[in-house]
Amino acid sequence: MIKKTLVILLSIILLLIIALGVFIGLNYHADGDLAELKEKYSLENSKFINIKNMPVHYTIDGTGEKTLVLLHGTGSSLHTWNSWLEEFKDYYRVIRLDLPGFGLTGPNPKGRYDRIFYSIFLETFVDKLNLGKFHLAGNSFGGYVAWNYALNHPAKVDKLILLDASGYPREDVPTPLGFRLAKDETIGSYMEKITPRYLVEKTVCDAYEDDSMASKEIVDRYFDLLLREGNRKALMLKMQHIKYDNWDKIKLIQNPTLIMWGNKDAVVPPSHAYKFHKDIKDSEFIMYDDIGHLPMEEIPERSAKDVLEFLDTNMAVK
Repeated sequence: MIKKTLVILLSIILLLIIALGVFIGLNYHADGDLAELKEKYSLENSKFINIKNMPVHYTIDGTGEKTLVLLHGTGSSLHTWNSWLEEFKDYYRVIRLDLPGFGLTGPNPKGRYDRIFYSIFLETFVDKLNLGKFHLAGNSFGGYVAWNYALNHPAKVDKLILLDASGYPREDVPTPLGFRLAKDETIGSYMEKITPRYLVEKTVCDAYEDDSMASKEIVDRYFDLLLREGNRKALMLKMQHIKYDNWDKIKLIQNPTLIMWGNKDAVVPPSHAYKFHKDIKDSEFIMYDDIGHLPMEEIPERSAKDVLEFLDTNMAVK
């Protein structure tokens, strides 16, 4: 009886080992070739500038007198603003960039990803491009970087636009699975090489109210850029370093601010939109029905029109 039980137990262990081996074999991904990624995801006017030993990827479009800087969210890249660019380039000089740890920019060599690092980085980027005063917009984590920068450099920011921005503790609202796994130090370390594509696809789909918007092309881009050397570890470290523990400073923001949110956002709770609106004095607020985490992608024309009217109330936009 004991021998039979031992055989069954060993058989189960063997099956588990085989299943684990199959899982690893199917989901192990080496770092992507940077040259190939640049060829595939650089845009016609892509530029690279060295900041703190990082080849920061950015673009400049439009010839307007005023400048609008756009910051993407976690795991994303400057490509998330493609549709908005078409709406803004006739009115503003539009600057997009891949934040450290993401896109073609890649990781911070010093492995630091807290709010102070990102604020210092953005100030260095702004100085190197001699931007002067500019409008600043950010989505999700990019919104977090944006409002923290505005707090530290209020004279540099003309107007601030926050799209489904992070900043408040999540409390009992669950973090999306992909980000939750990356935040775990043990699991996150394995995810530096073992990266299930379906997990990336689910995370991307969760950002849209309509899953069909997460096309194969978009999911491929998220997945490919995640595999850029250093980006997977950067994601893990960013999830560990960002604490969202300075939310009480949001009420100190003095810049004219527009808060935009999708009422079906499954990434950052819509309840946080009302917190931003309450804490930022005289802020303007728009809640979009049946829209998820990415208004600039889901309703680009409508959301861009709202921003244009906020930036220049005298501008006639049809």
